[in-house]
Amino acid sequence: MTIRTTFRRGIAIAAALLMLTSFPVMAEETTYDVIYSASNPIPEIAARCRPAIVQITCSVESWDPDTRQSSVDPKYYGSATYIRADEDGAGGYMLTNYHIVQDTDVFSALWLDGTEMELELVGYDDGTDIAVLRFEDAAPEGTEPIPIGDSDALQIGELAICIGNPGASREVLYGTVTAGIISGLQREDINAGNFHRSINVIQTDAPINSGNSGGALLNARGELVGIPTLKMGLTYNDVFEGLSFCIPISAVREYIDQLIDNGNVVRPRMGVSVASIDGPDEAMRRFPPCGAQVMSVEPDTPAEKAGIQVNDVITEIEGVRVRSASDVIAAIDKFSAGDTVKLKIYRYNYDDDGNLTSGYTEEEVELELKILD
Repeated sequence: MTIRTTFRRGIAIAAALLMLTSFPVMAEETTYDVIYSASNPIPEIAARCRPAIVQITCSVESWDPDTRQSSVDPKYYGSATYIRADEDGAGGYMLTNYHIVQDTDVFSALWLDGTEMELELVGYDDGTDIAVLRFEDAAPEGTEPIPIGDSDALQIGELAICIGNPGASREVLYGTVTAGIISGLQREDINAGNFHRSINVIQTDAPINSGNSGGALLNARGELVGIPTLKMGLTYNDVFEGLSFCIPISAVREYIDQLIDNGNVVRPRMGVSVASIDGPDEAMRRFPPCGAQVMSVEPDTPAEKAGIQVNDVITEIEGVRVRSASDVIAAIDKFSAGDTVKLKIYRYNYDDDGNLTSGYTEEEVELELKILD
């Protein structure tokens, strides 16, 4: 199992990325009245959606110069969700997590009915931990893509259904369905090192385990609203249950479309590199405020044309306080190419050796975001 430690408010949390492990994992058990009611939607959703959640095997190609033999060795196992069919029905696309396909070369899918297929990696976005895979053959008969829903419309307390393939390489529990509720929304700073951009995740108590990564979080209509990706298991002193987290589909839907259409994700940029700078919340004469300090300005970019300079400290974007480089990235990610944004910056005086002297100016600049890559 891949375990990475993330810190939030001083608590050390071991967060497990939900790739397949080589040993069985004890599952949680959660029951709710809806499961026993006549209006329970889960059986119909399970029957319709389970065939569209596949197990994927991600392997590494290697070559031994001594034996002059090549090999393909499985490295990661996980789940993927069939999300789009070709118009002629001869192939389609699957959505999974980037941390499953990362640093691997060969990909294959095992459908619920036992059909095996080769997959091609179309593209990925490591910032949001998503990847898209393509298959060329027809999906098994009767298997339909999972319709994509609106995670922004979720409410705390509504039904949550997870489908995936937990277990070990030879002990996989294919098409496992678990149910619970949406326990929280917009959870910040829940990260096991798999998000390099700002992602506020969905929290659910529907059990997910190793092998569920890349599977499906569904709502009561059987729509894909999230991608299971990690869970909290323990801290140094505590064990947690029922703390599972999923990437909201609405937060990455635009990037999924870009990957399918272009094979990569492009985002509008200002044309600067920034680094977090610590300091007081408000500017002081000899102490710049906390924010994002400009480390470089690319030529012929919106930032250069707006007059932004190296060492400027960005503290607001469109009136929203930013206190770190990640805050700046999160703020800019909300805009599209062509949007004009207003920045508040503090410009301090430095001597020829780069040392901070006294005094600063507070300025506001406007720039138009562009696709620069």
